[in-house]
Amino acid sequence: MSAPLFTVINTFTLKNPADAEEFERRFLDHVQWMRRQEGFQAHQAVRATEESAVYVNLGWWTTPQDFQRVLASETFQAHAKEFHQVVDVEADPSLSVLRVDAADAAAVAAGERPLVVIERFTVTGDTEPFEAAYRAYAEVAAGADGFGHTDLAKSLKRPGGYTAATRWSGEAARESARATPEYAALLALATPVALATAPVAGNRAPAEPARRG
Repeated sequence: MSAPLFTVINTFTLKNPADAEEFERRFLDHVQWMRRQEGFQAHQAVRATEESAVYVNLGWWTTPQDFQRVLASETFQAHAKEFHQVVDVEADPSLSVLRVDAADAAAVAAGERPLVVIERFTVTGDTEPFEAAYRAYAEVAAGADGFGHTDLAKSLKRPGGYTAATRWSGEAARESARATPEYAALLALATPVALATAPVAGNRAPAEPARRG
C-alpha cells in the first residue's frame, strides 16, 4: 500500500428495529452507486449479532479528497437524508494502519458462521507500541486456523482511537487467537470495546483504483 487508505467507519443504529429490511435495501442501493465513484476501493458492511439494531460499515477510499468530493454531491446528500429517517449515524473517519490476510486464505475453515469482530481501542500516550503490538498479534493470527483477515485503522476524530475489524470462521477460532501471548500483550496497552457481527454485504479486498483524468 503506497499510501494509507482513507477509511470511513460508520455505525448505524436503527431507530426502529422493524426497519432493518428497509434500511438494508436503501443501503445496498447506495453502495451500488458508491462503487462507481472515483477513488472508491471497497467496503464491508456487518450487523451486530447481539445488538441487531446496530450495523457497521467500513469504506475504503484512495484519498480523503475522493470521499469529500462524493460527500458533497447531491446524490450522496439525498441518500444521507433517506438514511437519517431510519437510523442514527456515527461517523469515525480514519486512516488505514495495517491490513493482514490469512497465510493461506483458501484454507480458512468454513464450518461455522463467519464472524467479524469490530474492536475499538483508545490508546493513551505514545501509540507506536500499540501499533507494533497489534502488528505482532496480526502476524501470529494470520497463520492460525479460521483467520480470514484483519484491518486496523487510526481515527482522525478520536485522540488515540483505533478500530480493528477481523474476520474469523467462527467463535472458536477467535477465542483461540485471544489466548495467545501476543493478544495478551496488546491488551496490556489498550482494552477494546468489542462488537461481534455477521457480514451483510461488501468485499473487503481492494478494487482496482479508478482512473483519473
